[in-house]
Amino acid sequence: MVPTRLVRFVVALVALIGFIMPAAADDITFTGEVTYRERIALPPGAELQITLVRLPGATPVVGATANVVGRANVPLQFALDVRSSVVKPGGGGYGLLAEIRSEGRTLFRSQQPVPVDASAPAHTLILVTFSPDPPHDAPEAILPPVDTPNPLLDTIWTVTSIGGEPPLPGSKVTFSIAADYRAGGNSGCNNYFTEAGFAGPPLTFGPIAGTRMACAPAIMAQETRFFAALGATVGYELAGDTLKLFDAAGVPLVGLVRQN
Repeated sequence: MVPTRLVRFVVALVALIGFIMPAAADDITFTGEVTYRERIALPPGAELQITLVRLPGATPVVGATANVVGRANVPLQFALDVRSSVVKPGGGGYGLLAEIRSEGRTLFRSQQPVPVDASAPAHTLILVTFSPDPPHDAPEAILPPVDTPNPLLDTIWTVTSIGGEPPLPGSKVTFSIAADYRAGGNSGCNNYFTEAGFAGPPLTFGPIAGTRMACAPAIMAQETRFFAALGATVGYELAGDTLKLFDAAGVPLVGLVRQN
């Protein structure tokens, strides 16, 4: 999933069901961001739903849905305007829930409400997890099933960029992950070895070990940047014969192409 600018849209809501009107001066505005850790692009036509619930018990109070414009990427920013008459003083605590839907199916949802202070709303981060509803008798699921064979395994990749810069002329940096998740290749100077992990974040790497050959200073500096990029990796995007590794902020770290 290639990160782009944050998607900004407003989810507006009033107490009168079926009667939409501009936000009034006595509205309470809850703002925040919805994000998820999986590197999965949202399908076209996805929707974000924000629901204000009463705590404890997560009883729904009000909610609203807005379209995710274009091929948006997380985090998705939201602003939920609620009439102050809906949030009753002394009515207990409140929380926010989020869902991302497509074609009537929930793709991502928050597992627990995020508590909010209705008297002094603060910017709220809502983490949703990939927990799709079963398809409605569709011939194909919107997203690949979880038991799809891992396309990263048993493939040799050539590095095309490190931190947005191509490898130095005459240096070939390679990378591969075996079926037992052992990873490694050649850094342009040394052979290196590490272990790939696919639990939790979509892709991480353990400590890197390797041979101890000494090369030109520029090659050694490139090797250091490459190893640091692998250490910061938490996700990836695979498109055809190209692969990109990303850090926690969604910044591309390493670009690769499949060897023929």
